[in-house]
Amino acid sequence: MTCGKKIAAAKSMEFINPNKVFGLGTGSTVNYLIKEIHEAYVSKGQSITAVSTSEETTNLARRLGMNIIDLDQVDELDVVIDGADEVDPKNNLIKGGGGALLMEKIVASHSKQFIVIVDDSKIVSKLGKFPLPIEIVRFGSEKTKSSVEKLLSRLGYQKPKVYFRGAPSGKYVTDQQNYILDLHLNEIEDVRQMYQGLIGIVGVVEVGLFIDMAAKIIIGDTNGSCKVI
Repeated sequence: MTCGKKIAAAKSMEFINPNKVFGLGTGSTVNYLIKEIHEAYVSKGQSITAVSTSEETTNLARRLGMNIIDLDQVDELDVVIDGADEVDPKNNLIKGGGGALLMEKIVASHSKQFIVIVDDSKIVSKLGKFPLPIEIVRFGSEKTKSSVEKLLSRLGYQKPKVYFRGAPSGKYVTDQQNYILDLHLNEIEDVRQMYQGLIGIVGVVEVGLFIDMAAKIIIGDTNGSCKVI
């Protein structure tokens, strides 16, 4: 729903201070935000500096005249704005559909405020219909996949479907040179239990559950309205 994404991206501009360094997430909704920033500031000659969460975001932002620096070059980000694949009633998220969940979580963890921009199709009563991504190291990846499947069985998920992203044509490789497993769960009964179980598996780098991280959710809809929760 392109319209809702554009509206949410435009609304999030209210939270950007162009004189401070902020963080940019990854994905189609953030791409709209980058274009908004270009129109509002860069095209008028103002210098904008940000930290990026992926090569995709970096390439677009630099092409539109923004300065992209490394996270280690700044003490703390003023705000990070990113999209999400699902948002539950407690503002917990599934993220990582764009393959950048590790960098997104690192950057979001070093900001004063983490703001999520979505269209209304991403609002759900329970997380899990969107496949849960987890980033894993490439060494021993089949063993890690097996460990994930065993954990899901212990948690009561019957015949869980766990796939390497990109397989069988070729496993998707993240910017950090890791693989991604997509967990098709339909519903996640206990997000904290799921996160703790998965992150405890040797070989798992990060999990696409963002729990208690979002300060605000900006939701745009196809009717042209927007709300902040």
